[in-house]
Formats: sequence, C-alpha cells, structure tokens
Amino acid sequence: MTVKRRSKPVSVNPLKIGQSLGGVLAMQGCYRAMPIVHGSQGCSAFPKALLTRHFREPIAVQTSALQEMDVIFDANRNLEEALNAVLSKHRPDIIGIIGTELTDVAGVDYQSMLKSYKRERNMRGGLAFSVTLPDFRGSLESGFSVTVEAMVDELIQQAGLRGQRNVNSRQITLLPGSYLTPGDVMELKEIVSSFGFEVIALPDISTSLSGHLLTGFSPLTRGGVPLDSMLQSLQSGLTIAFGASMERPARRLHNALGTPYKVFQGTMGLKASDELLNFLHQISGVPVPIRYCWQRENLLDCMLDAHFQFAGVSALAALEPDHLRSVSEWLEELGVEQKALVASCETPAVAEMEREVWVGDLDDAEVLGSGADLWISSSHGIAGAERIGAAFLPAGFPIWDELGSYMNVSVGYRGAMEWTNKAGNLLMRREAEHRESRVRHR
Repeated sequence: MTVKRRSKPVSVNPLKIGQSLGGVLAMQGCYRAMPIVHGSQGCSAFPKALLTRHFREPIAVQTSALQEMDVIFDANRNLEEALNAVLSKHRPDIIGIIGTELTDVAGVDYQSMLKSYKRERNMRGGLAFSVTLPDFRGSLESGFSVTVEAMVDELIQQAGLRGQRNVNSRQITLLPGSYLTPGDVMELKEIVSSFGFEVIALPDISTSLSGHLLTGFSPLTRGGVPLDSMLQSLQSGLTIAFGASMERPARRLHNALGTPYKVFQGTMGLKASDELLNFLHQISGVPVPIRYCWQRENLLDCMLDAHFQFAGVSALAALEPDHLRSVSEWLEELGVEQKALVASCETPAVAEMEREVWVGDLDDAEVLGSGADLWISSSHGIAGAERIGAAFLPAGFPIWDELGSYMNVSVGYRGAMEWTNKAGNLLMRREAEHRESRVRHR
C-alpha cells in the first residue's frame, strides 16, 4: 500500500521526535554509560526533560554546549573539554557522542577527532563511539537503531573478531526496538530464557528504566547491560531483532561475525506471539512451557469476551513506524476498523504494510481519523482525542498522564490480553458517558 502525505506548509502538533532522543534512550540501556550530545545545550535539555517525564527516573546525559562562535571556529574544542570532564570526574565504561543537526550542517568532523583523542590518550578498557543523528532526518526510532548499530560496530572492532569466535549455541542476543517498554523487554527476556537459552539484551532498558530504588547518586546510567556482557554477546549463536528498524544492527553482526539472525516485525497479538513461541520451540527442541499455553487460552477467552465492545468500532493510531505496524496487526485481529494510520516518518516497514499509511503529525491524525471511537498515540494526542470524542489509549513516547506506563506489557499473549482489556474498558467507559450525557440533555 502506498504511503501518503497531506500537503500543508507547517507541522501542527508534531508526532515526530528527534533522532538524538532515540540515541540517548539507547544509551540508557547500557551500564555506567554517558551519552554526550554534541550540540547546543537545548539539544540535550530536550531529550533529558522528555525522558525524565516519561520514565520518572534520572537520565544520564551531557552536552558539549556549543554556541554560535564555537561552531564557526572550533566545535571540537568544546567536545574535547566535555570528554576530559566526563572521563576525569565520572570514568564511564561507555561513551557515546551523539552528533546533532548543528554539527552535521556545519560539517564538524568529530569522528576523526574522537579517533585521535582515543589514540593520544591510549583509551583502553572502555567503549567510545560516535554517531550522527540530525533531527531533519528520521525519528526517535531511527536514532535508536543507528546508535545500537554504531555500538555494535565499536564492540566488534574492540574485540578484534572477524568471523573467528567461540560460538555459544545456547546464548541469544536480543535487539529490542525503541518502542518496547522496560516491561516489554523484561517479558521478552523471560520468554526466550524459558526455552533454556541465556539471553543478553542490547540495549537492556528493563534493568535501568524499570523503576527501582538505589542508594546514593551517580551521573552515569544505573542498570542496563554491562560492557562485559556486551562483549560476551558477540559469541551468541543467534540474534533476534524485534522491529524492522533493528534489522540493520542484526545484519551488521551477521556480516562481521556470521551470526544468523531472525527479525520479528510484529510483537503484539495472537499471531505474532504464536510465531515467536513456535520459532523458539523449533530452534531449542523444548516444548512450549505450560504457562504460555494457559496464557494463549486466556487471550482467546479475553478476545471472545471483548468482541461486543470492539464490534463496529473504528480506531486511529499515530505512532513510530515499527510500533504502528505492530498495533495495526493487533487491531486487525480484533476486527477493528482502522480509520487512520499515521507514522512519524517513512520506512520500508511502513511502505510494506497492506493498509494505507499517512506520514504526518497529530493534526493529520485528527483530520483523517474524525469520527473514530479509539485514539492510540502518545500523550501529545490527548487534546485531539477529546476534540473528536474518541477514547484515548496512551501508547508510544512520551506518556505523562499515566503512572507506570513504562512497565506496561504489550508483547506475548499476556501483553495482548492487557491491551485488549484496557482498550475494551476505555470503550465501555466512553459508551457509558455518552449514554449519561444523552439522558441529561433530554
């Protein structure tokens, strides 16, 4: 199906979130890491504010604090000062330099500067890489994916492996997409490990942004996958990527090390869960654990119970591309009419979808989805949902109107059941409110 765009001179109520935020988010899933945003102070303040508001956790990020004269004369001088300060004060295990549109347009060669810096200071034992993430291309999803790919490249170079490695056939590397919550990553790790595999998630936000109490304060990330485990993941016998955007890092591992990989483009609903568990059963030879058989029965019963609420219902979804595809497949299983599907940017995964997809903003979603019963998007869409009279189901990033949203589960049978019940309850409440308003106005 073709991807369409509405013709208008300006974006109204933007859906797209900059790539740099995706890069910072990926770094939060690594232990003792520090992302350095090479740009103005606002380029780091924006990701930090949104991520803190969404996860309600401290977010590790530093900036090179560029100003106009710095960009004109020597932007890398600020970056060198930032690196010196971070290394001398905090000594992180992992440093990721995230280039912004400011340094990209100015043509700043900070990649070469980083190589020289590492060589002159004989940096060993840690991981330092750079990535270019201008906001005028891609979105949060692509920024996350590109950062993970750059991370994988640096790991391969540091380990010095080129097709020669000790393969651990019982170890699997997971590459979770940017749209998966810490609760989702935790659920996926549990599902895969239940078939007898050792699991390493890269990155792993389930142990860093899942909400936990730790004493003291650290400016570095707390939780996430340690550098030792990241290097160990290069010995995995298989890579599983969740979301089409994570295929590039998986392919990078395959090209460099020969690691086979499998991509699951959808993670929500009955069909997607069946495919995942059947695949794990085939490669492990282990029967599907009985608890997942029960969860499948629970989901089928849940869908049967809720079919009265979803009959004749229409929905619109405005999300990141991978998330949009996954949610669309879930709505398809429920028999819900998909009135409008709006993505933040165009990707091959979106272009391959069977339904019509629009690339635009939340104003487009409001116009195209007029009359819809259910609105699925981030908290930026609350006002639009109210204006068209739709029930609002928060999803994606950011969500600030709901506590614990970062631990919501949408993957597997349990996740599909939770989403089905949540959406059904919202529709029931909306119907009751409409009925009460009609009685009051008589």
